[in-house]
Amino acid sequence: MSTQYNVSTLLEEPVGATREFEVDDGVLMDEGAPRHQRIAGHATLMRTKHGVLATARLQGVQSDRCSRCLQALDIPLEIDIEEEFLTGGGQSTPAAREAFRIDAHHTLDLEEAVRQYWTSALPMQAVCRPDCRGLCPHCGQDLNERACSCAPEEDERWSALRQLVRKSEGS
Repeated sequence: MSTQYNVSTLLEEPVGATREFEVDDGVLMDEGAPRHQRIAGHATLMRTKHGVLATARLQGVQSDRCSRCLQALDIPLEIDIEEEFLTGGGQSTPAAREAFRIDAHHTLDLEEAVRQYWTSALPMQAVCRPDCRGLCPHCGQDLNERACSCAPEEDERWSALRQLVRKSEGS
């Protein structure tokens, strides 16, 4: 149960032939600090005219920190992969040069596809909950736990509007 599959017999079969696999493996992720990320799910490999179509539904959990309050959190992810892995070394078009390949030993390795799909499924800013209040920018108090005693900072972008309101109240 890995992300590498020997497809030599599948490549000898007619177009449309399939193989089913359960996936349960670690994939090396490199987001600043390399580490293995556990993934699990189901994969189907189908013979195509030019190689093998890999479809997979995989799940895992990404550990991260809330971008507002810095609390540790686990982000459950589910990814759906659908990629054609090509045989041979023909690289006549830009798309063919960028395609996933089956190596000379007839091994189809899903790891890079998983890494790319996993990374694109991650939220741009992880939050522990939608209404997270974050940290006070002055004292660092977690505002989800309790309010701090810092005076609220006025946003200077609203100063022109505040002056306009003061003028209208004074007339």
